[in-house]
This record gives sequence, structure tokens and C-alpha cells, in this order.
Amino acid sequence: METSLTRRPLTIQATYSDGGRPSSASVFVGGFLLGGLIVGTLGCVYAPQISKAIAGADRKELMRKLPKFIYDEEKALEKTRKVLAEKIEQLNAAIDDVSAQLRSEEASNGVAVNSDEIEAAT
Repeated sequence: METSLTRRPLTIQATYSDGGRPSSASVFVGGFLLGGLIVGTLGCVYAPQISKAIAGADRKELMRKLPKFIYDEEKALEKTRKVLAEKIEQLNAAIDDVSAQLRSEEASNGVAVNSDEIEAAT
């Protein structure tokens, strides 16, 4: 009995076919690339016009040109700044009151206190 030992390459291949349509991954990548090209082109075309409009306009004129939601956001930020400034003023007034009370207590104890020394120490 003779056995021949020839080696044939073993090939296993699995394919999936959905009727010749492209896979969803390739559609996503293609759409991503196409969208990037379109938006990039529009950005290159309109960027000089936008930068000229921003550079040549003053702040109020620019706010009128911006969409309403951005303008409203700017108003909200300004309102927040004002509220914070008022609170800082209140805190400063409270600190001044406490400082004045401490000075009056020290003076009533019979200790001669120079106000310049207190302020220099704080």
C-alpha cells in the first residue's frame, strides 16, 4: 500500500451577501467623507466674508447680525455679571462692617489702636 502525502493548502472562506448592496459601515464612511468635503468647501468659501464682517463691525452691530439665541445668551451673561458685581459689593460692605465692629471693640477695651496699623495688618 502506497500513500501519497501531498500537501494541499487548506482554504476556508466565508462571505456574506445582501444582494449586492454596500454595507452600512461603508455607507457611513462614505457619508462622513462626503459631508466633510461639503462643509470644508463651504467653510473655505464663506470664511473670508465672515471674518471681514466681524472685523469691520462694532459690538452692537455684530450682535444684531448674530442669531437671536446667541444675542440672548449675551444678555444673560451681562445680567449674571451685574448680579455678581452686586453680591461682591454686599460682601465688601459686610467685611467693612465687621472690621469697624472689631475696631470699636478694641478701642472700648482701652487699647489705643491706630487705624493704619489695623489696615496694614490685614
